[in-house]
Amino acid sequence: MRKCGFSIIELLVVIAVLALLIAIVAPAMMAAKACARRVLCGSNLHQLSLGFKIYQHENKTFPYGFSNLNITNPGFMPPEGYAGFSSYDRLGRWWLNDLQSSVEFDLNMGSIAWCPARRTSEPSARGNILCGNYGVNRSIFKDAQGSSIFVGEPLKASEVRRPSATLLISDSGYSLLSWLAAANTSDPVFENNDRVDFFYIPGLAFNQTRNELQNKSDAIKGRHPHQTLNVGFADGHHEVRDAESLMINAIPVDQEKLPSLWNP
Repeated sequence: MRKCGFSIIELLVVIAVLALLIAIVAPAMMAAKACARRVLCGSNLHQLSLGFKIYQHENKTFPYGFSNLNITNPGFMPPEGYAGFSSYDRLGRWWLNDLQSSVEFDLNMGSIAWCPARRTSEPSARGNILCGNYGVNRSIFKDAQGSSIFVGEPLKASEVRRPSATLLISDSGYSLLSWLAAANTSDPVFENNDRVDFFYIPGLAFNQTRNELQNKSDAIKGRHPHQTLNVGFADGHHEVRDAESLMINAIPVDQEKLPSLWNP
């Protein structure tokens, strides 16, 4: 009597068919997950952009990008502690801390301040909210002190001439972002070279020419499918943009003639 069961050849055929199906389905599933992360990221940017509108309405100005003017004052201490790592990042109040006064969110991983497509894996940045999430336009969110061209008072909404065309916040290598990361200029992209290897626009082709970014997957390969990123604008809306659309091609760069995307 013939025993029931599969022959070796039949098993091999089944395994081959299953492997083929997995090979076909897996990329589609990965692409679907990537698109889902991009959508969730866009939702985060939309909420943060609207949060800035609320903050500006309440305070008549946007928050500082970074400030440590009153760091010796105990009341200056952010309620959830300083963002970033004191060994690598400046100690003070970041826009994240100030935005919490108008929008309820925390700094823990998974909140709206963390990009779901984040690629950062370096030990010094793995749990650091300042690295690999979202960056604000330093031409609007000024530094309270320092020696860079971005020091001054943060802007008011009325000082942004084209809010629907001006970048407010974007997928970014670092919590502070400026046109310097999008221009081939001899100016230092970040003062004192602090966190210079995180100061970038994800997926920008120009990043491949910067030696400090050669091992940064997020900088070279991009944050979202097809080298796209989410950008929030000063009027509260957000868009999915090609990374190259943020590039400044004019060399040398005339700061008075920066595109409206970067120049309020």
